[in-house]
Amino acid sequence: MYSQLRRYGWRPLQAVGHVTLALALLVFGLACVGADLLGGWERAAQLLSGQG
Repeated sequence: MYSQLRRYGWRPLQAVGHVTLALALLVFGLACVGADLLGGWERAAQLLSGQG
């Protein structure tokens, strides 16, 4: 792995980091929208915990 980093530099790791960050932001945004559509965070928590 170290030899690959020396040969190609840090660009692949930066790309993986950027993709991971973008996916995390997308999931967070979808969670916020989903909670709003379900009627709030408390209702979403009840559904996820099986109480709803």
